[in-house]
Amino acid sequence: MEKYLQTVLRRMPLPAVFARRSDVIYSPHAEQVVVRLQLPSRDVVPVVKGYSYIQSKDELRPAPRPAKEVAELYRATIAQVALLVTRDLFDADPMLREVGFNGHVDTVDPATGQSVYPCLISLTVDRDRFSSLNLRQVNPEDCLRHLNALVSQHPYELKGITPVLDFDRTKYAFVEGMDAVAMLDSRPDLMQLSAGEFEHLVRQVFEAMGMQGWTTTPSKDDGVDGVVFNPTPFVGGLTIVQAKRYKDVVGVNHIRELAGAMEEKKAGHGVLVTTSWFTTGGWQKARDHGRIELVDGPRLVHLIKEHLGKDVLIGIKRPKTASTGPS
Repeated sequence: MEKYLQTVLRRMPLPAVFARRSDVIYSPHAEQVVVRLQLPSRDVVPVVKGYSYIQSKDELRPAPRPAKEVAELYRATIAQVALLVTRDLFDADPMLREVGFNGHVDTVDPATGQSVYPCLISLTVDRDRFSSLNLRQVNPEDCLRHLNALVSQHPYELKGITPVLDFDRTKYAFVEGMDAVAMLDSRPDLMQLSAGEFEHLVRQVFEAMGMQGWTTTPSKDDGVDGVVFNPTPFVGGLTIVQAKRYKDVVGVNHIRELAGAMEEKKAGHGVLVTTSWFTTGGWQKARDHGRIELVDGPRLVHLIKEHLGKDVLIGIKRPKTASTGPS
């Protein structure tokens, strides 16, 4: 499917001078595609508006295009590219439910002299919402605002943004989703689930809370058991998840491990979920970090009841003195 969609992108009706480099990640479970596309460079907008003939000198004198107009034309151009890509992807696969688009551009960081690939436009939209658009009549930039896309305030200056949804194949390897919730009817004790089943259950809890979730391939997760994405603008973003089906206490070292994984994967948030409990130092470490949330056994049971409608238990002996939060 990914090769097919990349072929679709290569055959888009764009000018020959436009870049066509793309990276496609497809999730059959979510029926979702995320595309990272190379946008055209700034030189696609002519900086010369026209020429005037100077008869006395027998020469053509260029009339420069105003800088503001150049910037506006470039913004409009990349906005049209974003909408065209999204339309062609939905048209190419009638079963596709959602498209994530990230438009990047090749440039050099003037501060370091190193090649960089900043994102200038990012959006995620489902088929129903996109199908309601009359693309022949829209203003591309207004349309992107309507779709809650993130657009660089100064795209011509190549000022990058953080993508709404951007999963790098080299960082995450996703597996097909398993319906672990269905197993709870016959095995309501979470300790009877396998480690993999428990990870899928945690993913389903987050999905029931309105997020998008993926489970990573066992033994290749680099300290990441799952990835969830909150599409809410400004407060949402990428979160990596560690799921520990433990019968003993979870200590500070696990918090440090999650913090390290967040740093490596450039994730804004982290969640550590366990069937057991955390040490007082673990709670404190998470609070000091500021972007890590802990979910212990009792809270997990509550979340499953609230969002999945299942009554479950955890068959471990929890000490009466077990910490329930930072001191």
